[in-house]
Amino acid sequence: MSKVEGLGTIVQETPSPLKPVGFTPTATGGKFGAASAIKSTPKKQQPYINKSQYSPQVNKKPRKIFAEYISKEDSDAGIKDSSMFRAVLRINPKNYQECFLDHPKGSSYPDVLVLGQDRNRAMQGDVVIVKLKPKEEWLVNYVEYVKWWGQNKTETRNLGKTDNNTNKSEKRCLRDEINDNGVGVDEVPENCLITVGAIVRIDEKKHFRVAAGKLQQMPNAANPNVLFVATDSRVPRILIPKSEVDQEFFSRPKDFERFLYTAQILDWRADSIYADGKLIKLLGMSGEIETETEKILFEHQIDHSDFSDECIASLPLTTAEAWKIPDSEFNYRRDFRDDIVFTIDPKTARDLDDALHAKHIDDCDGKGTPGIEVGVHIADVSYFLKEGTELDKWASQRGNSTYLSQIVIPMLPRILCEQLCSLNSGVDRLAFSTVFKMNYEAELKDVWFGRSIIRSRVKLAYEHAQDFIENPEKDFTADELPEISDGNMPSEIKEKTLMLHRIAQLLRQKREDSGALRIELPKLKFVMDEEKRPQGVSIYEVKDSNKLVEEFMLLANMEVAKKIATHFPDTALLRNHPPPKEKMIEDAVEQCKRIGFQLDGKTSAMISTSLRKYQGKSRLDMCIRQVISSLTIKPMQQAKYFCTYGKDLEVYHHYALNVDHYTHFTSPIRRYPDVIVHRQLAASLGYEEKSERKPKEIKDICIRCNDTKQASKEASEESAMLYFGVFIHSTGKMNCQAVVLGIMDLSFDVLIVDYGVVKRVYVDKMKREYVKQDEQLVLYWPADPNAENGNKEEFSTVIQMCSVVTVLLVPVKEVEVSAIMIRPTLDKRKVLESTLKDMKSTGSTILD
Repeated sequence: MSKVEGLGTIVQETPSPLKPVGFTPTATGGKFGAASAIKSTPKKQQPYINKSQYSPQVNKKPRKIFAEYISKEDSDAGIKDSSMFRAVLRINPKNYQECFLDHPKGSSYPDVLVLGQDRNRAMQGDVVIVKLKPKEEWLVNYVEYVKWWGQNKTETRNLGKTDNNTNKSEKRCLRDEINDNGVGVDEVPENCLITVGAIVRIDEKKHFRVAAGKLQQMPNAANPNVLFVATDSRVPRILIPKSEVDQEFFSRPKDFERFLYTAQILDWRADSIYADGKLIKLLGMSGEIETETEKILFEHQIDHSDFSDECIASLPLTTAEAWKIPDSEFNYRRDFRDDIVFTIDPKTARDLDDALHAKHIDDCDGKGTPGIEVGVHIADVSYFLKEGTELDKWASQRGNSTYLSQIVIPMLPRILCEQLCSLNSGVDRLAFSTVFKMNYEAELKDVWFGRSIIRSRVKLAYEHAQDFIENPEKDFTADELPEISDGNMPSEIKEKTLMLHRIAQLLRQKREDSGALRIELPKLKFVMDEEKRPQGVSIYEVKDSNKLVEEFMLLANMEVAKKIATHFPDTALLRNHPPPKEKMIEDAVEQCKRIGFQLDGKTSAMISTSLRKYQGKSRLDMCIRQVISSLTIKPMQQAKYFCTYGKDLEVYHHYALNVDHYTHFTSPIRRYPDVIVHRQLAASLGYEEKSERKPKEIKDICIRCNDTKQASKEASEESAMLYFGVFIHSTGKMNCQAVVLGIMDLSFDVLIVDYGVVKRVYVDKMKREYVKQDEQLVLYWPADPNAENGNKEEFSTVIQMCSVVTVLLVPVKEVEVSAIMIRPTLDKRKVLESTLKDMKSTGSTILD
């Protein structure tokens, strides 16, 4: 047995070498466990190979590639005197030699850039200590610098040998301008420069140092290692001792090309471009899987039945069938079984952790004012999951469930998340409820919190609830809905749904009027066959039924946050959302202005008001929304869990929701922070003693859950892109309409309108002219005698932000998809003559 940080226990059935012998495909991923998606590894520059390491000249001192780390004492002193700062490293996934850090002076400054070897062996997400490089080494911010030069200089600027007028790796630094144009170091304003730093110490290794990838032989056969190439280009290539690899790999390497391994980094020396590591798991393939698509799909299966015996033994039960609610629970819980409670979830959901009820009441405020009672009932996970048990420790490490395109990796065992805790219809379930009394204008008059017992009448899908909303006069039959229990009728379920919908609309309007902001990015939705292969794909549409549920979950989370923050000012677990980075949001606003869409970015309310101008349902409005959303989402920071100890009240604020208190209470089946919040709410109500966890323990849980939530989000996005690739491979080439998001000299980025996928279109093989100042790329198309009449001669087209182009999605190696711009027809050339702004101003319907 071996332990890998953050991954739990990994079982190796046989000692090294890991050999793909007798590999049998199973529903859970095969003998060697879970497998990951294989992606083409981006080509890296030729690495430095330390030949002296294997040279007979053993006395020759190895060349240092990276700087040695400074001591903790030195880094503390540097932070104290402000010569250094601490930050979280973000590595460009498309260029591992380009990294970013939040600026130490705050969000009004652009990110600090770290280039090449100055990354100094740090990994994505690591907390690092950074020292700024001398100002002469800072890069020129081309657009701002050229603008400053034109306003302050009369002579012609000498471009020198390298000018930042390309998207190549060569960047022009201030020293070049000093040498070529005689500017002074202090003469150039900081907004014309990009701050550059170097990492001098890794303060906290957040990255697990574990990755999936393939094996390659080293060019030098005498080298005692093989090379592990990770699928994530941000991970360095790893040296694996030959002793850990099956010897057939060296005589029959092609037999191993289809196999995927997991490796762990053990060390990364300052004198090597490669990290040192070991293999920890074979995720491979058998020869029975023949096609590339089958291979990828098989590798993407997840072994999620990995809860230890100790975890299961810590539960107060053995089987779901043998358990029933103890009589003692009825003595103190509020009984809602006579109310018409029901769930609204995705069709395929099995972990139902929230249910609703609504009914008219005669007195909502103690003054005889009629109104509505709404109950939000959440699965009482904390009844089964006791603090400090083995399962509790496991859940706190996993942090949350992860939702992939074809499967869910649950945080809790299925006996809980799909059976005893899931609010399934027709059975009694333990819940933790928040009950709201409000008038018919949705003004909140009273809130009750407490443990309860409910009995859901029906498991509605969002589609069923939407059908009620869109067809309020229709008489629905039992055959049109899932099974309804306890003798209730479809008309009753419809009535309650419409009642909730009306209140949700009012609540949402109040939130928006108060400055709440919602930026919706497209999300892919797949139709799968029985073997989990994608048969169709579309953008997931958020409808009124989704918003109905969301409004009441938000309300419950906000009210619970106020309650626990009042009772436990030092240990409450809340969730905040910092405002966007000032400089980046200013740049986004300026970019929107240049493309013709005015945006006010001063507050969340102003951004929200600006976005609502483009809420139409036409295809043109959809394109505009997607472009604006893609620009405004970049400056936004991540919402995070935090412990209230020592925090000022202003830190509590949630920017997007524009509220002062917020937490996560409504999904304890799939989020561990919600479990903590349930326990804190229970303690505040006197159901339990206050937890003995200290503020530092709560803080550590918050940090861990922030990390796992982000990792799950990335995994979900990668899964969607994987299955999108599989879909394109199965359907073949596809013509798609796309909107241009960014221009470079050799390429441009486009947003595929129908799928919300961003692709880069390379035009490096074409005759072209790049005009950076105008952010335009002129493409010259050769004559084509086979083209339609009037389109046979050579011509040029201008590509700019918000141009609408037609691209061809082409399946390439494994499951990758490339976007290619094809020679425009006469009709497409006419579309290219207008941007989205032009189409909006003229009321064009050319996109519909």
